[in-house]
Amino acid sequence: MIYALVQSGWINVGGAIPSVELTFVYSSEKQKWIEEAKYGFEQWFESTFFIDVKCNFIAMGSKEMITQIVNEQLRPVAFSPASSIWIPYLNEKWSETHGGKIVDETAAKPLVKSPMVLATWNNSFYQQYPFKGIRDLMDIALNDPDGGDGALRYGHTNPHLSNSGAMIVLLEFAVAAGKEPKDLTIEDLANPLIQGKVRALEAEAVQYGESTGFFGDWAVEGGPNAITVFAVYENVVISKAKAAKQVWGDSIIAVYPEEGVLVSDHPFLILSAPWVSPLQVFAAEKLYEYLMRPEVQQAAQKYGFRPADPNVPLDPSIFSPERGVSFTIPSKELSPPPGYILENAIIAWNAVRNRGVT
Repeated sequence: MIYALVQSGWINVGGAIPSVELTFVYSSEKQKWIEEAKYGFEQWFESTFFIDVKCNFIAMGSKEMITQIVNEQLRPVAFSPASSIWIPYLNEKWSETHGGKIVDETAAKPLVKSPMVLATWNNSFYQQYPFKGIRDLMDIALNDPDGGDGALRYGHTNPHLSNSGAMIVLLEFAVAAGKEPKDLTIEDLANPLIQGKVRALEAEAVQYGESTGFFGDWAVEGGPNAITVFAVYENVVISKAKAAKQVWGDSIIAVYPEEGVLVSDHPFLILSAPWVSPLQVFAAEKLYEYLMRPEVQQAAQKYGFRPADPNVPLDPSIFSPERGVSFTIPSKELSPPPGYILENAIIAWNAVRNRGVT
């Protein structure tokens, strides 16, 4: 690759030290890990390839980054949304406005992984209602439509703003339809019977957060009296377990839906866009390689992320019942649906959401 860059004139051998600007936009929940890795990457890249690199790393919500890329408000070289569910959506939106595709969907490679889970308070709720997944929660809601004693107080982030909200809404509709998310149809999303089941669960919602991290903070700060079941990433449970126990004397635990889990796989992709140069592609490729180094993958675990590299051992002191999670993911990993299904699931949620909740 270096030889090709020299031949093409992107690196001027014998002249001034070349430089490259690398804009990388990534989902905000992995900000601490990425920022920690950024300095090491810059030092390694410059000392290895003798190219000055200016890293412009930007953290934002997955849906927001898609919108800004499509509108060309943001022109990154590479991006990493929270989940692969956004990749077909990006290509569909780009095709509508620009024609063609902006990323090769088959080239997506995960950086880290974190499954969507149903977090709950062990003593305050789970011991009385040992639910196994979304279907059980729907049954609790359907059998107690007026809230009764208010035992089920549910919540997730707004799917218009947050990846985790979009993922759980997809799973709600899939469970209500008796299907996996990849098999959902437009007709399913518009079916009144299916919508009725989702509406019953959404009626128990007490909060729709703007971002998963802030939503997790709110849930733990409010405690069992504020919310009893909340959909978040596994890494949120890990990061909040100790604080929850100290403040409330109760543990938060992760329930991995028995119907299957949607995993935030944090895919890394390089854009096929007119503003991306060959030298920038080279730098982005090396960024991916650096983030996949065993020691960098290992460092991601302290922030609650599972390494994408299967050769990096999982730390049993982090992924443990003491941190509210399971060492192995006990449920089937589900595949994402096409982009238009994701978009229409979010639209369908507008019809069934709890209007009294922000």
